[in-house]
Amino acid sequence: MKNFTRYVIDAHNTIHSFSYYLNLLDQNYTLCLKSFINDCSNYYDKKKIKLILVFDGNPPFDWSKNENGMTIIFSGKKKDADTIISNNIDLAKNTIIVTNDKGIKKNTVSSGCKYLSPKKFCQLIYPHYHNKSSEIQNSNKIRGLNYQELVWWKKEIKKELKKKNESPK
Repeated sequence: MKNFTRYVIDAHNTIHSFSYYLNLLDQNYTLCLKSFINDCSNYYDKKKIKLILVFDGNPPFDWSKNENGMTIIFSGKKKDADTIISNNIDLAKNTIIVTNDKGIKKNTVSSGCKYLSPKKFCQLIYPHYHNKSSEIQNSNKIRGLNYQELVWWKKEIKKELKKKNESPK
């Protein structure tokens, strides 16, 4: 897969395919999406590949279409991520589509792209997710922040401090 330079991720499909994100989703939808975006961003920073995240619906937070070099697309109310991926994204041969959706897989194969399961993608962006996911499922204990959550909270705190320092006193 080293020749592939671009990943198009069916984001909600991927989130719903992995128990770690499902646990976050049950607690806080916005935090789950931000955590997934942050995890993808960390992977992007390490590998310097092109990532396109396609989410269903409208964004639950302010977002930039290009976040740290990644492209983030929300489909809006009238379309879904599957339609955006199938009809609006150039499915070139150097692209890997991350989805479990059978319709997208069929389009992927016919266009010369490859596809990757969401679970395999999650193992790429965070190799220890499988172990971490099992630990979370098997434990009812209160836990501290994991590395991705820590990074996300640091970014959020820095943003808020910057806003506070820039506001007139």
